[in-house]
Amino acid sequence: MTMNNDQIPATVCAWFESRGAVPGATQAEKLGVDYFAAGLLDSLQVVELVAHLEQTFGVRFEDRHFQQRRFSTIGGLAEIVAELKTTPAP
Repeated sequence: MTMNNDQIPATVCAWFESRGAVPGATQAEKLGVDYFAAGLLDSLQVVELVAHLEQTFGVRFEDRHFQQRRFSTIGGLAEIVAELKTTPAP
């Protein structure tokens, strides 16, 4: 599926919502949620999330992405995916 970068935040947010309620009344609030602090995922689910994002968007996360502070928010994760989609693979 071809998806433009504007669709990435909603798609990432929808993945979280398919597994339960995400705090926030608006998409903007939901994108700011720290999913670790909110207890939305356990460590096994993080692996599932990464695999889903890599398959859905045709990207590949590197160790450095997991260390970035923004990796812990839904919106930050969407930003990383968007950047990976626009960066040519080495």
